[in-house]
Amino acid sequence: MRRGPLAVNAARATLTAAVALSAAAALLALPASAAAQSPGPTVPDWAFRSAPAEAVLAGGSAASMALYLLLPQRHSTWGPYRARPHHTTLDWISDFTGALGGSLLLTGGATLFEGAYLAQNGAPDPYARALRTTLVDAEAVMLATGIVATIKRLTGRCRPRAWRDGRCHGDDEEYTAFPSGHTAPVAAVAGVHLSLVARTPAQGGYRLGALGLAEASTLVTMALRIGAGAHSWEDVGTGFLLGHLVGVAVGYAHPMVDLGTAERRGTTMDPLTLAPLPPASGPMFSWSGTF
Repeated sequence: MRRGPLAVNAARATLTAAVALSAAAALLALPASAAAQSPGPTVPDWAFRSAPAEAVLAGGSAASMALYLLLPQRHSTWGPYRARPHHTTLDWISDFTGALGGSLLLTGGATLFEGAYLAQNGAPDPYARALRTTLVDAEAVMLATGIVATIKRLTGRCRPRAWRDGRCHGDDEEYTAFPSGHTAPVAAVAGVHLSLVARTPAQGGYRLGALGLAEASTLVTMALRIGAGAHSWEDVGTGFLLGHLVGVAVGYAHPMVDLGTAERRGTTMDPLTLAPLPPASGPMFSWSGTF
């Protein structure tokens, strides 16, 4: 069934509002960060400050991607508001800006930005410490991918490229339009780095760079998926919102550790576990004798 102009305008308005909300949140985070008291660099701790909780979160995020295997693909009568031709080149490019493949590239770039932020703020082993943020990104990507894949199974919306004469033509893959599985994972990375920017005390320009890269990748992916005939506006808009929601939630599940405070107290922290290391012991001498 074709959607009327009102539905089209509502979908576009929803997407515009989502983009504006994300941009506003990033801008509002700047004065809040500048007002923070601690001048030291900050990094994410274990989830809920617990290594076992981190293992549960990582394992649950990975397992969510397999949940859709237990569900049959629904074939509903919910079609796009407008049919679009299949543009194979744009479809191929979107695999490098979104989905799991694009998320790997984006996460790598975000790790370099995070390492540069830590190096700028004087943290030892900055790129090793940046791997903690990479883990948070990976968890958000996996969880967003699993949620989206499950929703695809349950909704069964037809892709614009397969919509003709008021019905869907094709196999199961053509009924997986809602929401966008290419958009949600890169939007989840954006959500993680939005949560980092909001909790960065000072000199967070590199973290803003990582956020900007993730948001740009998300918006480009949205445009590519629509141009490729794989999705409608409401598909990519929902992927945008869902991905950001998952990313922010996973980001805030990891409290921040102020490395500057630890170092001012003379505590050396392991770059990966963030646990205090025992102080290095110097050479010991023993004197004995009769005088």
